[in-house]
Amino acid sequence: MSFGLLLNALVCFAIVLATSAFAVSLHHNKKNQKIESRPTVNALIIFWSLVGAFFFFSGIRILAAYGNFMEIAKYLYYIGSVPFAFITVPLVYFIVYIILGDTRVSFGVSTVFLIFGGVYLVALFGFGVIGPSTTEWGSTFEINSNIAINVYLSGLFIVPTSMIMGLLLLILLQRVPKRLQNRIAFSLVAISWIFDFMLLDNIAPSGATQMAARIFIFIGVVLGFFVYFTPLLMDRKIEMEDRFGLSQTELPDFEDEDE
Repeated sequence: MSFGLLLNALVCFAIVLATSAFAVSLHHNKKNQKIESRPTVNALIIFWSLVGAFFFFSGIRILAAYGNFMEIAKYLYYIGSVPFAFITVPLVYFIVYIILGDTRVSFGVSTVFLIFGGVYLVALFGFGVIGPSTTEWGSTFEINSNIAINVYLSGLFIVPTSMIMGLLLLILLQRVPKRLQNRIAFSLVAISWIFDFMLLDNIAPSGATQMAARIFIFIGVVLGFFVYFTPLLMDRKIEMEDRFGLSQTELPDFEDEDE
């Protein structure tokens, strides 16, 4: 049991390091962004910071389970649920701003998901959790509230995931240079990949499932980092690209390149 738990905690802290590097890199590159792109960059910084915070407490929780401090592990689960509940807020702001380019509308829509997150936490803390159930590879909890589960699945998972898929479709239908189109699409896929596996991580039925989800999340963060910071090969800019925050490198003009 010990080796698997330690490996699980190690993967958690690896995710923390990767997301921290992502957030810090975004912050340092923000000064090179156009004004139109800075709201999305700020949203991404908050998003990756919340992901890192969730796995920071998850890693410590696994170590507590390893030391057989089960009550501490339960408290750490509750603390880690706070960034988990609000991770959709910057994500929704990010998506709405890319589509509409209006900070007020983006703030208003994301506030709705802030409320959803608050309801989820109230239900979670009110009804509590069952566990932990500690196995060789992980330590899991069972949410003891159908309200919390339904609020998260309907309001905090299905809707944001549908928004990501809708934005992805919109990007693919735009007349955008192929390389740029692929880059934006892969960035969105990486975010969706991480978001989906975080849900699996939080409701994992077994330690092995939890461990597998965290490995895939780490891979998704690393791939997302390299996709986002790959230098642009095109100089043709569009308004949506500026709002996405990818227009940070000045390169020669490629007017004759096929789209």
